[in-house]
Amino acid sequence: MKRQTELAGIISGQTVALDFTDNATRTTYVATIQPRARSIADLPVVFWVQLLSGLAGFAIGAWVWSMRRGDLAAGMFALSGVGLLLSALPAAIYSTRELAIDGGSFFGLSVLNHFGTHMFGGAMIALFLSYPRPLVRPVWLLAIPVILAATLTADVTRLLPDPVTGMYVPMLLEMLAIIALILLQRWLARDMPVTRAAMRWLGLSVVIGAGAFVAAIAIPLLLEIEPAISQGFAFAFFLLIYSGIALGIRRYRLFELGDWSFRILFYTSGAVVLLVLDAALIWFLHLERGPALGISLLITSFGYLPLRDALWRGIYSKRLPPVHELFAGAMEVAFSLTRAERTERWRALLARLYDPLKIVPAETPVGDVAVVDDGLDMLIPPVADSPALRLSYPFAGKGMFGPHDLQLAKQLVALVMQADTNRDAYDRGVLEERQRIARDLHDDVGARLLTGLHSVDDRTRPVLHAALSDIRSIVSGLNGEEAALDRVLAEARHETARRLETVGIALEWPAMEEELAQNAVLDYRQTKALVSSVREIVSNVMRHAHATRVRADIALTGTDLTLRISDDGWGMPADGPGRGFGLGNVQRRVEEIGGSLTATSTPGGTSMAIAVPLKTAGHP
Repeated sequence: MKRQTELAGIISGQTVALDFTDNATRTTYVATIQPRARSIADLPVVFWVQLLSGLAGFAIGAWVWSMRRGDLAAGMFALSGVGLLLSALPAAIYSTRELAIDGGSFFGLSVLNHFGTHMFGGAMIALFLSYPRPLVRPVWLLAIPVILAATLTADVTRLLPDPVTGMYVPMLLEMLAIIALILLQRWLARDMPVTRAAMRWLGLSVVIGAGAFVAAIAIPLLLEIEPAISQGFAFAFFLLIYSGIALGIRRYRLFELGDWSFRILFYTSGAVVLLVLDAALIWFLHLERGPALGISLLITSFGYLPLRDALWRGIYSKRLPPVHELFAGAMEVAFSLTRAERTERWRALLARLYDPLKIVPAETPVGDVAVVDDGLDMLIPPVADSPALRLSYPFAGKGMFGPHDLQLAKQLVALVMQADTNRDAYDRGVLEERQRIARDLHDDVGARLLTGLHSVDDRTRPVLHAALSDIRSIVSGLNGEEAALDRVLAEARHETARRLETVGIALEWPAMEEELAQNAVLDYRQTKALVSSVREIVSNVMRHAHATRVRADIALTGTDLTLRISDDGWGMPADGPGRGFGLGNVQRRVEEIGGSLTATSTPGGTSMAIAVPLKTAGHP
């Protein structure tokens, strides 16, 4: 510092004489120069890197604190930005001196640099001691400045071996403490997906930014190795911290800031760009104020604003799926054949869009789409025959629901509801046409068959009876009527007994005694599938089984019917149902109504079990 003072005194004069000596010839040369003050344009790039790094950290920290002035973590983050500025600005001045500055000024700048460095490290330690989960009582945070003040005092008063030890050993210890606290906070948040994701983003930003500076500067100097880059350029690593925090505020809502605060940052940046351009044009190009402002506005409008919008769309806004995909998904939901299928497809569509960790029925009535619990959950009203739903922890627990997600969900619900309305109108038209066809069948075809029933012989009369029965079933199905299970089974039993009697096969079909059969009903598709399947199975027995006895067993378990038809014939060939015995149609019919067909064959006979889901009268 003494030598710096001497040099600064010499170069502050009117002229400076430089003596050069050629050691080979012992010749001395004297050069006289006139020192001049440097202009801003003469400052090297490294000066601006340090200055802008400090100003950026300070601005982002102040922005966060201004939005959450009562939050301790936000205050510590803002304090770290102040520390970065206090560290970077003195370093920018003394590290880019041309030859020397006054020793007292140099010493003061150095102390301010060390103070800012410790302020940054201490603020980061306090941040991770209080965010996201408080680890100590706030009063214990006062121990941090006490310890760092003692460290700084020992450094300034030269109680430590050398300046490198006084500066970089505490810096390394502070970095290790920060890393340990980040790992601890992440472990404590292991059961909280959103907090864990936020800590990953915040911790990664700090470790990469501050850790890169420590690795590039502090560790080589402590090992007496020349750093690969200058300390001035290494300050740019801190921009990774503050830019990462700014992005994390939007993605994970760090410090619980809203979208509007992120917009403020964009607009403020635009104003700063405009002012800097205006000043640069006036200062460097000596333009008049009016033209300079006009050119600055044009450059900002055509340069910064499109870049800002691109960043907003690419970083801030989540990518919405194409409109045609949303429309196709909504149509698939609305026009599914069954209620269960609509519910399943609606849940699948929501899962594809938001990838939540949980989709469960909502505990309370939901009238409209809403985001609750600070973005952790979204409530979806009843739609597509599905109850109201609660979606929790979107995007695999790595994000939260925001305004764009809310808007998308509202549009999707409105689209599905509109498609539901159109489907209902279509169904009403189909029902009216079915009812017209049912009336024609009943009034015309049914009347003619009934007339012919009284004028045919005994062999033809059963055929007409069966045709009239089929017409009644078809008319009931077209009208949307449901048939009682006990009546359907009774008619199937009567028809099967009559058919087997013609070929001399005995039938055992015990009557049902279960009370559930009195309330269970089948719609037309189920009735048709069940009756047609029984007919096909009995036809196969009559044609191929060489059986003398057939037995039907009925079991009702909950909401399922199992009808098992067994014979004592030769059994089926090894290739199973659908090959040679014509049971492929039976299997398809049963599967279309959500049922199943199970075939068991032995040399002593064949057993066919039909399982059909049931409905209870008065319930869907």
